[in-house]
Amino acid sequence: MIFRWGRVRAHIFLCGLLLLTGLWGCRSTPSPIIVGDTYTNIQYEYSLTIPRGWEPIDEIPDEMGYFEARVNAEMASLLLYNEDSGGLITIMNIIRDIAFEEYLEVSLDEWKRIVSKRNAYIVKDSPGKVIKHALYPQNLYATQQNYFASQYAYKPLKYLRVESSFEVASQRVHINFDDFIFPCHNTRACETIVILTCLDKDLAPNQRDFETLLTSLQAHDYYD
Repeated sequence: MIFRWGRVRAHIFLCGLLLLTGLWGCRSTPSPIIVGDTYTNIQYEYSLTIPRGWEPIDEIPDEMGYFEARVNAEMASLLLYNEDSGGLITIMNIIRDIAFEEYLEVSLDEWKRIVSKRNAYIVKDSPGKVIKHALYPQNLYATQQNYFASQYAYKPLKYLRVESSFEVASQRVHINFDDFIFPCHNTRACETIVILTCLDKDLAPNQRDFETLLTSLQAHDYYD
């Protein structure tokens, strides 16, 4: 395989969180469905379990304007809000025009450069900013093996976790997320970012539900 790193770099998720140009479009696919507490999105080929107390919403709450300023909410396929805990979970997605295998060729140094640029955007112009991340490029190989075992229902593994906090209106807030890249649509790659945001004082219960949702995340390639 001839690897074209320029194609991968041009597709890396940065619109808001991610830099994205000319790849966003609509397709004729079934609408997402919720059966019980299970949410399934056919277009982006994933499903998850909605934690107890969280409800789908159409718009980001007004008090979380700081979040909308850093994330392109139009890229969200699902917004979940817990009124009691004040937490917001956002699922953001993109379908790549390149094969998943090309991501396996990205060097660790390149991944570090990509993550550094993304982190700088998240906390830009933020007082009291603190950010840390963990990079797991080896999980891309594990995800591929899970796909080979059962493409119709398999576990994608995060290749990146970011935890950030900063001050907004004299309150400390968090934006934490896990990023997944996995095979989809037979010959392409999908990227799904699962993001939690909440106030610092509310982090513990929201982080618990966030981890529960992440554990339930499944990918589904319906295309032979």
